[in-house]
Amino acid sequence: MISVEEALQTILAGCRPMGLEKVDILEARGRVIGEDVFAPRDIPSAANSAMDGYAVRSADTKGVRALKPAELKVIETIAAGSAPRKTLKEGQVARIMTG
Repeated sequence: MISVEEALQTILAGCRPMGLEKVDILEARGRVIGEDVFAPRDIPSAANSAMDGYAVRSADTKGVRALKPAELKVIETIAAGSAPRKTLKEGQVARIMTG
């Protein structure tokens, strides 16, 4: 058995950096971006959302399907511009109003 460090060195020894390639956005699916992308300005200019929604713990959605829904309890409604007053626990959600 080899150490983690030795295993990592063995793996890295067989790897080489890949070059950058420019492709059309429609051909980019399944690829990995090679450099950071920055927008020249924020769009939208304010942190907002067009629809109301729910804050849900991701763990509570594991295994959920159309034929196997989860039953979750709404514990608070958070108004636009407000901060939550409660911390979500297992099986709980918060309704979020966008205003």
